[in-house]
Amino acid sequence: MNISEIAQKAGVSVATVSRVINHSNLVKPETRERVMRVVEENEYVPNAIARSLSVRSTSNIGVIFPDIENPFFSGAFYGVTKAAEQNHYNVFFFNSDENVQKEQEFLKTVFSNNLAGIIVSPVDHYSDTTRELLEEIEKRGIPVVLLDRDIRGGKFSIVMADNEKGAYEAVSRLIQEGHERIAIIEGSTLTRPVYERSRGYRRAMDDHDIPIRGEYMVRGDQKSELAYQMTRQLMSLPEPPTAVFTCNNMMTLGCLRYLTEQGIMIGKDISMIGFDDIEALRVIDFKLSVVERSESDMGKIAMRMLLDRLAVPEAERETVVVPVKLVLRGSEKLQKKNV
Repeated sequence: MNISEIAQKAGVSVATVSRVINHSNLVKPETRERVMRVVEENEYVPNAIARSLSVRSTSNIGVIFPDIENPFFSGAFYGVTKAAEQNHYNVFFFNSDENVQKEQEFLKTVFSNNLAGIIVSPVDHYSDTTRELLEEIEKRGIPVVLLDRDIRGGKFSIVMADNEKGAYEAVSRLIQEGHERIAIIEGSTLTRPVYERSRGYRRAMDDHDIPIRGEYMVRGDQKSELAYQMTRQLMSLPEPPTAVFTCNNMMTLGCLRYLTEQGIMIGKDISMIGFDDIEALRVIDFKLSVVERSESDMGKIAMRMLLDRLAVPEAERETVVVPVKLVLRGSEKLQKKNV
């Protein structure tokens, strides 16, 4: 009797059985009871425990994120830790600071750190070295789950957002407000979310027959300072944009800082939508329209996927796409009708 047969007899998925034998709190009591009845009837419990002990010799999980100052990653980390605590795991955090060398040096220490598994947001989508390190980690029985970003050629479980859809809806809304001169502040080309959000921008412009102007497509680096400089560049153009779409929350803050310093009022002088909500702006009631996703839920899902892999190492890799929502608070509008 194997875990697939247990799942079939209980009328649930393999993942659900793995959660039950891994003592996860993410299973309904009635479902847990049904699975355990089948497990006990087929004397599966001793084998399951032996497998669990052989695979999970430690209760420590490693998390490698590229920028803990980014509210998205701090929110995702909160979700990871909450799910880990519920399942009696410790979480150790490493900040790669968007530096692929730092990231790789930490990955090389995973074995000596005696980690049961790791959750990673890779710095460089195209890094063969990072992919090879992650593959070697999995070969040695330490499962890997990617969060928000993936790695070219890799076959790992991943939880990500519907980036292209979010960008498409944001830019389409700006177009509905009458804008044609719409700028985008992109992030590093080394990450998949940036590529997908840029693709959403382009598709929205194409679908509405609005020419894409190269001078309105500027590149940041995921952080705020370069976005500040790119906003200055945009607003210094002979024909500056009337609306801006920023591709992450840190670049949103850099853009807002420049506009505020120059006395350019959001929703009056220029329109703006950012990707990812920013709690600090909500606290001061700054009404910024955003593409919203639940970073905490993404962290919880990543931890759940890791638990499933710990319980059933041979299980197929998962891809979970978290939905996004366009939240309109008024900054997408323009009081000065100069669009």
